[in-house]
Amino acid sequence: MFKLIHNLYDSIELNLGIKRVFFRNKFVWFFKKNWPYYRCLFETKAIYPIYELLGRYFYKRIVDHYGADYYWDNQKSQNLDKKHFNLGYGYIHYAMVRSQRPRRVLCIGSMYGFIPYMLARACMENKRGHVDFVDASYDINNPKHKGIHNYGQGFWKKTEIGKHFSYLLSNKYISTYVMTSESFAKKYKRKYDYICLDGDHTYKGARKDFRLFWPKLNKEGFLCFHDIHFREVSKGIHFEYWKIWDELKKKYKFKFELSNHYSGLGFIQKI
Repeated sequence: MFKLIHNLYDSIELNLGIKRVFFRNKFVWFFKKNWPYYRCLFETKAIYPIYELLGRYFYKRIVDHYGADYYWDNQKSQNLDKKHFNLGYGYIHYAMVRSQRPRRVLCIGSMYGFIPYMLARACMENKRGHVDFVDASYDINNPKHKGIHNYGQGFWKKTEIGKHFSYLLSNKYISTYVMTSESFAKKYKRKYDYICLDGDHTYKGARKDFRLFWPKLNKEGFLCFHDIHFREVSKGIHFEYWKIWDELKKKYKFKFELSNHYSGLGFIQKI
């Protein structure tokens, strides 16, 4: 950089005679001394505002494409804050994967793919790890799925999955399995470093998924439940992750929870 400035100065004909070298050295010295300040000023006043605008644009696109608000402006479930461009719980999962650098991640359940995307995005930026995403694709409008749909929209049987997950993401970091968690557990014998459970919210279903996948969690790995504070019965669905969480947090020492006074996340580390 400073050699470039040196040459730039020499290329300008200032008719300074024998004082040319003296002033050139002064010029370069002044630039060296003040360069960090002017660079920070330029980045703060010019570059960063552009970066923020792009961030806001992609925030809106991520929320829309991956249905972070379920397309009905539900900001509480994933703890979003659209006014301040905050991805809420998506950031928590992203940060956990970025910091822990897991080799394999399991995500059970997602209406439109927001959390699987955030997990896979973190793996992609880590340049390591892979997400197995499992969803039975039950449909709230299908009479056959009454009582088991968990508000699912049958999305994964209606969309091109590879194309859907290609937005801001490389497909090599995520695999999707449209099947029940029980069928997946029987078919695949993989071990995981990070597991996110957001599937069957009934107590029976939550207990079954925990029993299926806790043995598949590696030592020091994390298992997470979504909706640990959500106590509702809606459209025939009993949201009862709070029941399984109340049991597990008494049994396991290494755990923590995050509350937004609505849904909540609960983490247990296998130590």
